[in-house]
Amino acid sequence: MFKRLKDFIIIGGIILFLSVLLLPQPEGLTVAAKSSIALFILCLSLWISNAIPLAITSLLGIILIPLLGILELDEAFALFGNKAIFFILGALILAAGIYQTGLGSRIAFSILKKFGQSPRKLLLGILLTSALLSCIMPEHAVAALLLPIILEVATSLELKPLESNYGKLLFLSMAWGAIIGGITTFLGGARNLLAVGLLEKNYDISIGFFEWIKYSWPIPTLILLVTYFIIAKLVKIDIDSIELARETLEAEITSRGAMSSKEKKLMLVLIAVLFSWLFLSSIIDIAITSILGAVLTFAIQVVEWHDIEEYVNWGVILMYGGAIAVATSLVRTGATNWLSEAVFVHLNLSPFIFLIFLAIFTMLLTEGISNAAAVAIVLPLAYSIGDIYQINPIIITLSVALPGGLAFSLPMGSPPNAIAYSSGYYRISDVVKFGLILMLISWLAYMLVAKFYWPLIGLKILI
Repeated sequence: MFKRLKDFIIIGGIILFLSVLLLPQPEGLTVAAKSSIALFILCLSLWISNAIPLAITSLLGIILIPLLGILELDEAFALFGNKAIFFILGALILAAGIYQTGLGSRIAFSILKKFGQSPRKLLLGILLTSALLSCIMPEHAVAALLLPIILEVATSLELKPLESNYGKLLFLSMAWGAIIGGITTFLGGARNLLAVGLLEKNYDISIGFFEWIKYSWPIPTLILLVTYFIIAKLVKIDIDSIELARETLEAEITSRGAMSSKEKKLMLVLIAVLFSWLFLSSIIDIAITSILGAVLTFAIQVVEWHDIEEYVNWGVILMYGGAIAVATSLVRTGATNWLSEAVFVHLNLSPFIFLIFLAIFTMLLTEGISNAAAVAIVLPLAYSIGDIYQINPIIITLSVALPGGLAFSLPMGSPPNAIAYSSGYYRISDVVKFGLILMLISWLAYMLVAKFYWPLIGLKILI
């Protein structure tokens, strides 16, 4: 059955790709923009079906950008230099250091002692730890920090990549926790500050740090509670105990003895990197900190290059770079603006129904492009339509920024997804079903909060 679905996605994607390319020119849409939409459909079908390796699909996307006349060749290849790619690269090198030195084993053992009463409790511990950390630091930094630790747990349990259901859930819990917690405060991701900046620029209205939390906290809380229930009661777990991991890690730590000089040096680097991510991100971009931390691990002789070559999933770097190039071509050609207008401008909706459509549209858009880009594209248009409906601009801002951070399905949707996918423990097809369920849960949580909680605290829909 799955093979037939996979074939349907591939064939359907190719037919849609050719159809959009050959269709007559819609009003207001340039040839380049139409071609970029067609290319996005093709790449999306190949990414979801995994017909060819994800990294190769991304490379195909990059070369088709100039071939289809979407962007110039140099411009297309320059998009591969996006700072998010270098953040992920630096983070994976740091993660390799944590794994190779044995520091990850010590941290993993500590987590097992805290949450390791059962397989389900460990999953819940990872989910909540990841969510709480992403309230105080960027969500992709949280995923980068936890990746080698979860990998130690998976290795000690002898879980087979792509086969073990529990192995998949370990890494997905890490990514989902970071994504859910990341919408709670300004610190979780750049899109929150971007949205607040656009609100202030357009309406001279400011939202403070704690005011944002007052508005946002019920949505991640509701999503976490439902996700907690799903993990605790519904998902299939294919192991009975995690005692093997506890015994393996304890034996490994005992044989290693006290912390080595490499572990201590790496710990100092990690503390410096975390300090910069937490307190200096407005001065030093987190991508720069990530690369600096990676360079330091070599400078102080913590890791060797051959260790990094073996550990880092280079395909994820290629995949993410190509995905950014394809998504950015949608933005630069004006395709995303045209799609946004096509969806909203011609619909005659009530204010609340408009907000519901706005939320789900942003959630779908951010699966394919970065959440900051989704906010930057959708929010200005939403403001102009919101003015017609006389909707409170704070409500508009929250209705774009909060759903815009909730990309659960595709690795290209957010760095935590890409970092978790780099583990090699699951396929995209494994996560799409869960991702769609979480998207639906998130949408319902947003609707409940917008309908009942925000008016209760004085945040009315209409001005």
